[in-house]
Amino acid sequence: MDVRSSNLAYVKFRELPGERGRCPDCRCCGQLLRACNHRWEGVLKVKTDAITHYYDFAWTGYRKIEGVKSMEVGFGCAMDALLETSGAKHHTELTLYWAHVLNIFALMKGPEVAKYVAMGGRLKPRQEMEKRFLGVYLSVEEVLQLMTGRERAHIYALSYCWQSAKHPDPTGSTAKTVMQGLEKKEKDRDDRRKEIGIPKKSFVCEGREDGENLFSNERGGKREKREGEEDEETWMEKYFQRTSTNTLPENTYDFPVYFQDFTSLHQWLPVKGRTPEENALFKQGLGLLSCNYRNTSIDVYFIRCTDVPVELEGVTNKTPYHKRGWTNFESRVAAVKFGFSTIHLGPLTGTLEQVLLSPPAFQRLLEEKRLEERTDDNKEGFVVRFTNGKEDRPLVANLYRAFVLDTQVRGQKKIEMRGKYNIDTKEKGEMLGEYFAWMGEQSECQVEEVYLEHCEFNDDSLPPIAAGLRALSSLRKLDLSRTNLGSPPCLR
Repeated sequence: MDVRSSNLAYVKFRELPGERGRCPDCRCCGQLLRACNHRWEGVLKVKTDAITHYYDFAWTGYRKIEGVKSMEVGFGCAMDALLETSGAKHHTELTLYWAHVLNIFALMKGPEVAKYVAMGGRLKPRQEMEKRFLGVYLSVEEVLQLMTGRERAHIYALSYCWQSAKHPDPTGSTAKTVMQGLEKKEKDRDDRRKEIGIPKKSFVCEGREDGENLFSNERGGKREKREGEEDEETWMEKYFQRTSTNTLPENTYDFPVYFQDFTSLHQWLPVKGRTPEENALFKQGLGLLSCNYRNTSIDVYFIRCTDVPVELEGVTNKTPYHKRGWTNFESRVAAVKFGFSTIHLGPLTGTLEQVLLSPPAFQRLLEEKRLEERTDDNKEGFVVRFTNGKEDRPLVANLYRAFVLDTQVRGQKKIEMRGKYNIDTKEKGEMLGEYFAWMGEQSECQVEEVYLEHCEFNDDSLPPIAAGLRALSSLRKLDLSRTNLGSPPCLR
């Protein structure tokens, strides 16, 4: 599937025919589509007939491909195939939903998170949240509705600074900042729609107000542990039990879905660690992280929260956002998204206006050392720091390399960077030039077209880019239109 087709992948879902209707075979497993779906219902432990759709690869966008016969595949078989792709999985929200269905990720309901935070809750490791506050998470049945419905929800993937090694948000400040940011986005959207008569949908606001009322009425607005309670959140548990398999509104357009590593991936618990099954799922989740932050679907947003409240008690990791290893990875990966798909919360530094780096350049960034960076906690003087540097530094470098290979090299005929970067300095030109040169060195590279319109090239930045592009031996078309150059707009 191309990028546009992948962005609209959900329109390829078709409802199963009635009991008396013709039911074709699944092109993957060979079973009748209904039987294939029943098999997956057993795997996923949902009720019979919970999966009511199949997938037809003969559709692109909202139209069937002319002259192509139907290519029907069962729901689960199609989604499993999606996870095995290199590029397509980065262009559709279906990847994230299916990872939730397979228990790799655990996606949360935005309104329930807002309610939890407003009640004074501090987010906990995924395993504990699922045990005590399961209603915060989407059920499989709810995810199936979000996958196949035409009223598309929005997924928000958070990149943020862990405030301490043991807990990413012991003060609760990050959660409050993010929920305030989502509520502001809803308000701004509703204000625009009000002008043309579209009713508002204040999901996050309603969740917050519900939580504030409960917190005030039951606890007098005080976060405290009372006699007979395990902790400060014990009283909240009854409000987050799952009483139904589906509590989503019928119209889920703009419904906020939330991803955060601490609550969405299986964590290493202080005493129990991870079970072998949790560890396997965690590793799968790491391999799919870039599908959260880099996803080009217009229904997947990247939230960059750079705030580090160094003045608050409990904040022991005071390293700024742009000097952290994982946040560097997340922001570099997300740099390919259009600006409207990124929500920035907190201080903004120029270092966050990033250009794609080649994997070797990214590894050099992670390994850079400076004398002035040396401290008791950073004796080697690394500029980019990790809490667990010995293991995470090579891990993140490998994840970035796999991301670039999957999205820019394997099976890619066309590279589009239209208006995504301002390449207006020699340094930025050298970064992008090295990026193209590295791509050309890969045996799998088959890039034939490169589109660089609106990238603000100039006489300083273009020469190193041109040098890098020479490594793309299969390049047939280069588009430099709408730049500051006087050269022809399109070269073949």
